[in-house]
Amino acid sequence: MQKFGFRLESVLKLRTQIEDNAKNNLARAARELEYQRECLNELEDIKEASMTSLSSAVDQGIPVYQVKNYNGFFALMKNKIVSQKENVNNAQNDVDINRGALIKAMQERKIIEKLKEKKYEEYLKEENKSEQLLIDELNSYKFKDGSGEKNAR
Repeated sequence: MQKFGFRLESVLKLRTQIEDNAKNNLARAARELEYQRECLNELEDIKEASMTSLSSAVDQGIPVYQVKNYNGFFALMKNKIVSQKENVNNAQNDVDINRGALIKAMQERKIIEKLKEKKYEEYLKEENKSEQLLIDELNSYKFKDGSGEKNAR
């Protein structure tokens, strides 16, 4: 029985490696997205805490210049939050692109794997056919020899 050889094995290995790289890229992009979301949440928490602080300070009575300082700080925070939301959107787009690349890589690998499975099934059929021919030939030889008649009774 001859050994099964798939002539596109190197292509399958390459496709598998490409898929693994795509998985790693997607994981990296997902970590980056999570980091950017955490940064956005921190900025929003700081802004919220500052608003609470201003509210309590106004209740106690603070000078006008401190209110101006708070307003300047809130304007700065608003710009940082807008910028950070853009970073989150960019990171989300990167995740989406990497997810698409992974899906494509998986599909390409599966195509080659299906082809390999079909070729293996063909190989098994051919081997069974060859084996059956050999058995038939042996039986035919035994029958012509006469030894098959003794075993047949």
